[in-house]
Amino acid sequence: MQTGTNSTTIHPVVPAPFGRRAESHYLKSPSIRFPAMLRWQRFGAGFSYARLLRRFALAVPIALAFAGGQVALGQLTTEVLIGDSVSDLGPRYSDIDEAIKRFANRDVLGARQFLEAALRKNPNLPPVDLLLAKMSFLTGDAASGLVALERTASENPGDPEPFIILADQAILQGQTIPADALYDRAMELIEKYAGNAKRKRSLEIRARSGRSLVAERRRNWQLAAQDLMALLQLDPENANAHYRLGRALFMQNKPKEGLDEFVKANQIDKNLPNPNVAAAMMYEQLGQRNEAKSAFETAVKADRNDVKTLAAYAQWLLQTGDVARAETALAAARRVDPENLDILILSGAAARMAKKMKPAEDYFVAALRLSPSNAAVINQLALLLIDQPDEQKRQRALEFAKINALLQPNNAESNITLAWVLYQIGNNREAEAALRKGLQAGNPSPDSNFLIAKILVDQNKPDVAKQFLNYALESDTGALFLLREDAQKLKEQLGGP
Repeated sequence: MQTGTNSTTIHPVVPAPFGRRAESHYLKSPSIRFPAMLRWQRFGAGFSYARLLRRFALAVPIALAFAGGQVALGQLTTEVLIGDSVSDLGPRYSDIDEAIKRFANRDVLGARQFLEAALRKNPNLPPVDLLLAKMSFLTGDAASGLVALERTASENPGDPEPFIILADQAILQGQTIPADALYDRAMELIEKYAGNAKRKRSLEIRARSGRSLVAERRRNWQLAAQDLMALLQLDPENANAHYRLGRALFMQNKPKEGLDEFVKANQIDKNLPNPNVAAAMMYEQLGQRNEAKSAFETAVKADRNDVKTLAAYAQWLLQTGDVARAETALAAARRVDPENLDILILSGAAARMAKKMKPAEDYFVAALRLSPSNAAVINQLALLLIDQPDEQKRQRALEFAKINALLQPNNAESNITLAWVLYQIGNNREAEAALRKGLQAGNPSPDSNFLIAKILVDQNKPDVAKQFLNYALESDTGALFLLREDAQKLKEQLGGP
């Protein structure tokens, strides 16, 4: 299982709040799949439960990718364009096929003519300008898409879809207020819509999915649950809606009902987390650690060979400081799947937290063999090797750090790691430049804040160092903080608040 990445931020996969990155997946994919348990994009930077849940909680079916994504022209098909409106795709929609070909050849007028012909044959199809808008958005021409949407709204004022598309774009851009108003307007029009029943159902599913996301953003769990329940009346087999509903119910202090929804979600889609794992992560998010522990133990006992469950359990154990138990869980996972990238990375993290540097190095090297461009692994190897006395290993650390900084010139973790490595070898001038660049990038991980604090202490700036230590130790992102114990010791040495 290979998971290459161009970022040093880890994105695992279990319950938590929503965020922009995950929402982009919600808005860009009709059917998100999860081939790996974890998506690592910032290791030692932010192994976050919050990010982990987003992958599942926001995997909401949506008909098209026009909200912010772009597809290759070869992926623009009749099914993508009108599959939400008709069921019997085939030769009878050859006009749509031809319209797509004309559009691909930049013959928009010709595409319009074929779309008009298709609409004459089947009045249940969406308006012509709406189809042109979809094609424009899907191929990255947002300006033309907006013009076509304006025409649609003007000539077909009762059609809800322009408002849904604009709402999707707004929520993707973090504009919750306009998204809320647009989804509400779409729902008003859907209630009055008397056209194609299949299309009406699809539009309502999308509108309720989006509107519930607005409610989740605002932590209005009751309102989110209402929309998700209504969505499930339309689409009872929607696994992701069941999962999101489970989360909303947990957040309303209804754990039994929430667990029931997690069970339904997992029954429909085995790629979603084990229900007890999902419940455990929700308990942890709610500060109920004993309940989280019990739920995790139930999940592990149910299937001791489930690598995803063992990975989630080990991650939670590391997060809560129980490194020894985490190592035991990871050893069990490696016996089942010794070449699992996520397990190898977690194993490296556990070994590093336990100060077992050689095993940590071995695990990360094995992970790098599976995923040579994995920025998280490269970052960890740089930090590991620079702390060793062997000069060849220290040189490799510098090479790794420089590679990451070149690949990710605007990434906080890559630049702060490079600064730390340069500082350790005595190149203070370049270290200062890399550190400035990392700080300008913003949002350093707890581990990076700790490294900054160590540099500042060495420069006899203890008061400023304390600030960065506090940032690290008081972080509430749910990030896995590999060097927490070292940071706590340094804070005690410095004294004061």
